[in-house]
Formats: sequence, structure tokens, C-alpha cells
Amino acid sequence: MIVKDCQSEACVQNGHGWEGWHAECDGRRTMRLQTLPSAARRHSLNTLVARRLHGRGVSLLTRSGEDTDRFDARIETALMALFRDEGDDGAFQALYDHARGRLLVWIAGLLGTRRSDTDPAEVLQDTFVNIYRYAGSFRDEDAKSFRVWSRTIAGNLVRRARHRQRVRPLADLPEGTAEPIDRRDSPADAMVHDEDARTTGRAWMIVLLQYAAAYERLSQRDRVALDLVEVQGLSYAEAGARLKVGLSNMKMIMFRSRRRIRSQIAARFEASVAERVSA
Repeated sequence: MIVKDCQSEACVQNGHGWEGWHAECDGRRTMRLQTLPSAARRHSLNTLVARRLHGRGVSLLTRSGEDTDRFDARIETALMALFRDEGDDGAFQALYDHARGRLLVWIAGLLGTRRSDTDPAEVLQDTFVNIYRYAGSFRDEDAKSFRVWSRTIAGNLVRRARHRQRVRPLADLPEGTAEPIDRRDSPADAMVHDEDARTTGRAWMIVLLQYAAAYERLSQRDRVALDLVEVQGLSYAEAGARLKVGLSNMKMIMFRSRRRIRSQIAARFEASVAERVSA
């Protein structure tokens, strides 16, 4: 294993990595972790995140008999557990960078070739929003726990998108026998879309920080209600049965919880803008 951009000649020559951490490398912010030579697999992790994983007993090397897919799944689960327990945004960013590619491919496959107006990248973004919001409900019981949990969330979002498409009015359907429009992005459009997605991702991180603060101010019942409906995908009737409240009360709980969160986020952003203007 090697340390990326390490200034220590001895460390480079000796090939020290995480499990042979060289004292002179301790100030570096980023290191490149490489699994055993036969795996030919590399992962970039923030140094502090890697250190926390190591301190929690997480091996950053492939284990005996562990294939690449299971190794990736185990690291994803470890990163999610770290974020859940410590609320560290560096861990969430590392999780997003590590897992988004595979999850996007899975979402695109679930949508299929006839995905219409549903953009896999938007489903991916919404999935990570819910992952961030409801991190407390994550259970790391197996190496693939995060993969199963995240795909459950993404699957619920895809199912809702399909339901919305099924109820589209006839006015939205193409008229006549005109040639269908190819909606696929050109290479140039794809590059622009990718850059927009990265920009949106950074903006979402700011919003999510504000959401997390507002979410923590809700009552326990309100937090459970949001988790049941928005993460587990239960209907209002099913969630109401879990909370032992009627359907109308359940709808009111959800309405008020979402309104409180929106109000607190808006107030924080308005205060931030006021501070910048006054400065």
C-alpha cells in the first residue's frame, strides 16, 4: 500500500500504508489505499476517516476469501455506521463517493430502458438525502447491510416515480404519428449534467446539515413518523397503525413535521443571508 503525495522518502520506499503508518505522514489529509496486489483495487479515503475506521476495528485490506464486491460492501457499511454514530460529514462524503457509482447503476437497471422522465441521477440524489436524514435507523448487522438498506430506499423512490407516471393526463402524451424524440444526452450534455450533479451534491450537503439540525428538534413521535413514511415507504394508514393514531391524525403529524422543518431551514438561511449583507 502507498500514501498518496507523501513527503517522506522512507515511507515511499518502504511502501508503508495504513497498517504501517509512518509518523512523518501523519499530517497528510488524503491517502491512497490499495488492497492486496491480486485485487488491483484502489480507494481514496480522507485520512481522518480512514483513521476512525481503523480505530473501530475495520480492516482496510481485503480479507482472506473476500472478493472485491464484498470488500466494497463491507467498507460502505463501515462508513455508514461511522456517520450514524459520529455524525461526521467527512464520513458521509466518503460514503457518497464510495457507493454512488454502484447504486446509480442499480437504479438505472431498476428503471429499465423505458424510464421516461425519471432521471436515475435524481433518484440517486434523493436516496442519499434520505440516507442522511434517517441515518439513525441504520442497522449494521452484516457486511452488506448498507447495500440492502440503500437499495430499499432507492426502490421505494422508483416505485413512487412510476406511480406518478401512471397517472399522467392524456394531454401529456405525444400527438399523431411523429417520430419519437431521442431523449438521451449527447456526450457534451452528459459532461454538463455530471458537473451540475456535482454542484447539486455540494449544495445538498449544506441543506442536509440544516435539515439534520431541524430534524433533531422534532419530537420522538414526529421523527418516527417521518422514518416510517419517507424511509420505510409505508402508507399513511400503515404508519398510523404503527403509531396507533387515525389516518387523519397521521396526515396532520406528517404535515406539521414537514412544515416545522421547512420553517426552521428557511429561518436559518434568512439569518445567514442577513449576516452576509450586514458584513
